[in-house]
Amino acid sequence: MRLYVQPVRDVFQTNSYFYINEENQHGCLIDPGAQADVLLSSIEKHSFQIDAILLTHGHFDHTGAVDQLTKTLEIPYYIHQRGPEYLKNDDLNLAKQNNRHIQIDQAPRLLKDGDYLNLAEAGIDFKILYTPGHSFDSVTYYDEKNEISFVGDVLYNDGPGIWQFPGGNKEELMTTIKNKLCPMPTGMQCFVGHTMPMQISQVRHVMKEIDEN
Repeated sequence: MRLYVQPVRDVFQTNSYFYINEENQHGCLIDPGAQADVLLSSIEKHSFQIDAILLTHGHFDHTGAVDQLTKTLEIPYYIHQRGPEYLKNDDLNLAKQNNRHIQIDQAPRLLKDGDYLNLAEAGIDFKILYTPGHSFDSVTYYDEKNEISFVGDVLYNDGPGIWQFPGGNKEELMTTIKNKLCPMPTGMQCFVGHTMPMQISQVRHVMKEIDEN
């Protein structure tokens, strides 16, 4: 498996990720927040075969390119079972506050805590971890075999994510990180929505410092 990071920008810059099987170029696209044309250009350039779009949560800066991509590529997209509450509400998904509007015509495929998502052509197996706190629909896509996880905005700037938006909760976020992320294997890399990735050893260290202070 190979990971390609494609930053995209509208109001904010967001990390979109192509997670690709190098043997056959099949894979998935995680959090296409904007610039569908840039993402489609990357797909064409590398001859990627994108089988699905995976959303870590429903904020507009992670979903902005979904409508165009699902229509162009004719593929499904996945989100937590509470995700539609964000997708359908521009106040909740923060689009209205930023003079944007999110419309995705295709209905999502819904996930819940403990589900397994298998993308057969790519040979990808994700365990779905419900990781609320930044938003009440946040999930982590956890690939234990390859020691990689996509956590969205649960982590930010080498520490816990932001909880001040509608649907966020500081206590819930801290519990999520301690109970869902920290128990991951030490070599696990957490790829985040807006900043640099963190290893689980770093996450544990940060949470220990927070507890001590």
